[in-house]
Amino acid sequence: MTKISTFTDLQQEVAELVAEEAPRRFAICWIDVEEDDGGVLCWGLQFRGGDALVHRDDGGWFGRFESAEVARRMLSRTGTVTLVWLDGPDPADR
Repeated sequence: MTKISTFTDLQQEVAELVAEEAPRRFAICWIDVEEDDGGVLCWGLQFRGGDALVHRDDGGWFGRFESAEVARRMLSRTGTVTLVWLDGPDPADR
């Protein structure tokens, strides 16, 4: 019986799959133009299917949303917020 792939080949395939499927990181930040200030409200991960998990900057889970944009809209009810992608543009948009 012969092996089709070596362990190294399989490692490379798995690494490529991880790169394609990895969640995108983002932050939702508050902005106060009048005070010339801003900061991070929460950090998040948006998964390939669109779901986003959001973690508060002070350490607790904030929730699960349909997307990072939905989380931003929910948090914008408390003031001016912006969505910042940490990993650059979505590879699917390239």
